[in-house]
Amino acid sequence: MTIKPRLLLAGGDTDPQLVRLLKRAALHDIPVHCLLTGQSGSPRLHWDIHQNRLLDDDKEVAVSAAFIRQDVFAYLKSNNAQDNSAAREWFVSVSGWLLSSPDIALCNRQFLPCGGVNKPYMLRLALSMGFNVADTYVSNDLLAMTRLHEHGEWVAKPVTGGAYCTPLAVHEITGNNILSYPQIVQRRLASPELRVFRIGNTWFGFLIQTEALDYRSASATRMQVVDVPGDLVEKLACLSNHLGLDFAAADFKTDPHTGEWQFLEINTNPMFAGFDQVAAGALSDALLRKLGVLL
Repeated sequence: MTIKPRLLLAGGDTDPQLVRLLKRAALHDIPVHCLLTGQSGSPRLHWDIHQNRLLDDDKEVAVSAAFIRQDVFAYLKSNNAQDNSAAREWFVSVSGWLLSSPDIALCNRQFLPCGGVNKPYMLRLALSMGFNVADTYVSNDLLAMTRLHEHGEWVAKPVTGGAYCTPLAVHEITGNNILSYPQIVQRRLASPELRVFRIGNTWFGFLIQTEALDYRSASATRMQVVDVPGDLVEKLACLSNHLGLDFAAADFKTDPHTGEWQFLEINTNPMFAGFDQVAAGALSDALLRKLGVLL
């Protein structure tokens, strides 16, 4: 009897992406080993660096594929910095073992040691590859940002991500006229938005329509599966290949004057649970096929 390949899922036990993937794996009768932290506590993990042998509760972890995410949901719920630090320690520990185990199928193996995307650099890189990118600044200069207010509408978002996009605030000019850290300031774009997933060599497009500035904060959002324009597939293939990504999602928004898609960012470990529901499980199944645990 042929033993089915075993999938490792690692991250937070309330992460909707991991919950969704676990359910789809169960639907396809794929054995799963979970290394999850959060409401259920933490695994008892022991990794022998010399032998590269990982134990979970004294049992060796033996898998052919893995999917890992750094947990952000425990911190979002508790607002306790310790939860954020612990999630990072877990991610680095388990991803370190995965990087040391080349026989395990893994998304974005080449990119994983980099830790994350530098969003301002990614905008520069996208420009060099022919994407449309809205006027953008990275600034903590209050005087410069005040001048931008005189020329149209602008939005602000963190350089490192993790928070919603908001209208650029008008700050009172005092003291040395600077913020304590820079932020991304970009010309305001319009709905609809387009999210494009790459999973291996398969592409999935989703049109997003909402009245909110940031669809993640909206109470009402309409999503539908759409074909990805060929020119975007070509450019995104070049960009993701350059970065060593075989699992990613790129976001675009509409230029209100030209109607053209404007590149916003590329995510190296994107949330996909909501999109997967719209696509009737197509994303999860594509991930399971990419990892070699589903034919």
